[in-house]
Amino acid sequence: MHVNDVEKFGLKAYIRKYLNIIRILYLDKKVKDQEYAYMRIGAIDVLRGIFVVAALFIINQGLESAVSINLAISNWHGMTFADLVLPYFVLIMGMSIPFFVKKNYADGDLIIDIVKRVFIRFAIIFVIGVLYSMIFMDGRETVRLTGPYQLLAVDYLLVALAYIGLLNLKIKNNVLTYVFIVLSILVSVIMTFISFANGYTIDKNVFVGIDRSILAGFMSKSPADPEGLMAVLAASPLAMIGLSIACIFNKKPIENKRYKKYNRPRQIRREGFTRANLWIDVKSWLNARSIASILSNYYRLNDELKKLVNLLLLSILMFILSHISQLFIPLNRNVFSITFVLRMAEYTYFISMIAYLVCDIIGLSFGTSLLKRVGLNAMPIILLDTIIHGLVKFIHIKSIYTATWLPFNNWFTTDFIIPVSGIDYASASYSVFITLIWVLLFNFLERYKLKINI
Repeated sequence: MHVNDVEKFGLKAYIRKYLNIIRILYLDKKVKDQEYAYMRIGAIDVLRGIFVVAALFIINQGLESAVSINLAISNWHGMTFADLVLPYFVLIMGMSIPFFVKKNYADGDLIIDIVKRVFIRFAIIFVIGVLYSMIFMDGRETVRLTGPYQLLAVDYLLVALAYIGLLNLKIKNNVLTYVFIVLSILVSVIMTFISFANGYTIDKNVFVGIDRSILAGFMSKSPADPEGLMAVLAASPLAMIGLSIACIFNKKPIENKRYKKYNRPRQIRREGFTRANLWIDVKSWLNARSIASILSNYYRLNDELKKLVNLLLLSILMFILSHISQLFIPLNRNVFSITFVLRMAEYTYFISMIAYLVCDIIGLSFGTSLLKRVGLNAMPIILLDTIIHGLVKFIHIKSIYTATWLPFNNWFTTDFIIPVSGIDYASASYSVFITLIWVLLFNFLERYKLKINI
C-alpha cells in the first residue's frame, strides 16, 4: 500500500470516527428531548418560530435596491422592524436556559457536566457564527468577524453561567425572576453610561471607538457595528429578561398562604368628596396592611393565572420605565441602550403573556403547531435559507423588461411581481412568497421526526 493510500485511509477512518461520535451525540440528545418533552413550554417554541419567520422574511428580499428602510438595521438612533429580530432571539435564548439546565439535571447530570455542555454549545454557535460572518456578511475592508451568532453565543455563555451560579447558591426560582430583572437593568444602565459617556452622536460613541480601534477592517460596513465587541455585552440584559420570563413560566405554587382581611374606610362614599376624604381613601390603599391584603388575595389565584398577572404587571412596569428613560436616553439598537432594552422587555412580557395563554393554557394548536415546528429547528433553517438565497443569486436570467441578465430573485421580482404590485411592495411580496415556501418545506421535518438544534 502506498504512503498516499495509507494517509487517505487514515483520514477516512478519522472522519468516520468523528461522524459516528456526532451521530451518537445527536441520537442521545434526541432521546433526551423526547423523554423530557413534557418540560417544554409551547409559548417559547411558538415565539421562536415567529421570529424565525421574521428572519426569513428579512433575508429573502427580491430586490435589494428597493428594500424598505424598516427591513434594515437603523444606522444609529431609532428602531426598525429589522432591529427587533436579533434582540428577540437573545430574549428567547434566555427563556430556554432554565429548561436546558432543568432537563439535564433531571437526567442525572452534575452541575459540572451541565457547565461543560454550556461551553460546548457556546463554542459550536461561536464557530458557526464566525464562518457565517466571513462567508455571508460584508466586512469593512476584508472579512467580518462580528455577527449575530457570536453575540448569541457569548450572551448565552454569560447568562447561563450566572443562572447556574445563582442556583448553586440555593436561590429559589421565584426569587430568581426578580434577581435577573434587577441585574438586567443594572447592567444595561452601566453599559449605556459607558456607551454615551462622550455624547449621543455616533462619532463620539465609546462602543464605536472601541470597535474601530480593535476590529478595524474586520467589523461591519455600517457606521456602528450592531454586533460589535461592546454591543455583545450590552445585549446580555435581554437574555436576563428572557430568563426571568422562563422563571415565571417555571413558577412554583406558594403553599400555606391565607387571605388577610383589611377593611378600608371608603370616606368619599360615606361622607362625600372632599380633599381630606380623598387623602384618607388614598392612604387606605397605600399602606403596609392594605398591600399585604392585596398580595394575600393574589396568592389565592389559580397558579396559571398568577403567571399571566406577573407578566402583565411587568409589561406595564417596563412600559412606564422605558418611556421615562426615553426622556433622557435615546432608543438605540446598535448599543442596546437602556431605553431599547426596557422597550424590548415591555413588548416581550406582554407577547409572552399572550403566547402562554394561547399555547399552554388554552392549548390552541391550529396555526401554532406550524410555528412550533419551525421554532424547534431555528438555527439550521436560517443557515440553510441564507446559503440557498446566496446560491440562487448566481443563477442569472435575462429580464424581458430590462433586457439585462439579473440574479434569479431580481429577475423574478422584476418580471412577475413589479407589474402586479408596483416597485414599492415588490421586494417584500417576493420575500413573503419565498418565506411561505420555506415554512411549508421545513414542516416536513416533523413527518420524519427530525429536530436539528444545538
